[in-house]
Amino acid sequence: MGEGGRVEGRRQDRPPALHRLIAVEPCRHGPLDAGQRLHPLRDGSRHASILGARGIQACAGHASPCLPAPRPPSVATVPASRTPFVVLLVGVLGISWAAIFVRLADEAPALTIAAYRLLIAAAILLLLVAVARARGKLSLPPRSSLPLLALSGVFLAGHFWSWFASLEHTSVASSVVIVGLQPLLGALIAFAVLRERPAPREYAGLAIAIVGLLCITISDLTRGIEFLIGDLLALLAAFFVAVSQTIRRKTRDETGALPYSAVAYTSATVVLWLAVLIVRPSISGFAADAWVFILLLALIPQLVGHTSINYALGHLRVVTVGLAILGEPLLATIYAIPVLGETPPIGVLIGGPLIVAGVALGLSGSRAPVEPQA
Repeated sequence: MGEGGRVEGRRQDRPPALHRLIAVEPCRHGPLDAGQRLHPLRDGSRHASILGARGIQACAGHASPCLPAPRPPSVATVPASRTPFVVLLVGVLGISWAAIFVRLADEAPALTIAAYRLLIAAAILLLLVAVARARGKLSLPPRSSLPLLALSGVFLAGHFWSWFASLEHTSVASSVVIVGLQPLLGALIAFAVLRERPAPREYAGLAIAIVGLLCITISDLTRGIEFLIGDLLALLAAFFVAVSQTIRRKTRDETGALPYSAVAYTSATVVLWLAVLIVRPSISGFAADAWVFILLLALIPQLVGHTSINYALGHLRVVTVGLAILGEPLLATIYAIPVLGETPPIGVLIGGPLIVAGVALGLSGSRAPVEPQA
């Protein structure tokens, strides 16, 4: 039997799973072009051809094939990374402190707090982008995506302004749980814009979580017009952030988390400071502790929290991220007990476990993308 016959015999005897893992080993006849593979040269000719789906490769320099060498499994055989879920958890823990810091810095107006928060965060992110860019470790977003990224920042600015204003009129628990309605709004927007259908468990988890949110918010509707204004502002904030996150989802294939955050935060900063020039709230003369909490607001919920969530949105589904964010109102309500002396109403005690159950069910049905971006 000739050399070609022996090779064919070896190929047929090799188990299919191992056969799919073989690849060309470099030989003395020189490297192949990038992406080029060779068919077995059964007729003894010396020309190269592109490798099909399977088969032993032959060297372009002689008729006998090169010895195959094992290669790592393909991307499809590697289990999905848990990194996006860990980053998402860090993000939720970070943003859950936002309402607490806003309330502790309430000597400053809501618009002023939002403007300073985004200004500090945008400045730090732009510095990080510049350093990463100088080291050649970061690509800037394509110009075609900049309008969408800036638009996302506009809605982000509206979210912070309206949400911080709601905290001036209603309780932390009521405000954060109404803002937590963003998964439902985000799912509707994602379906309308991205044609993205949630998985069955995500639907069920979302329904359970919304029931929990309703249990918390219904008890707040009888407190008066002041609380109603706060609730409406929180609902507006939920809509704004749902739109912003959906835009992020739409641009995830072109823009990483850091460049997106830098552009969106800068856009939001410009919008908020333009609003400051128009509305003219107080921007100075606050006590030292107010400045400390504004700084913490920019560092922990904004940089750590929102940047982590932006990363997760680039790797996970909109509804999955939205369900995880439902943990924010529960955590913020718990923090408010010792820090602010706010005792949660009976609605929180009933709805809180439902929110946790909905989050758990929704995350159990989520799936990471096959090819997550770097």
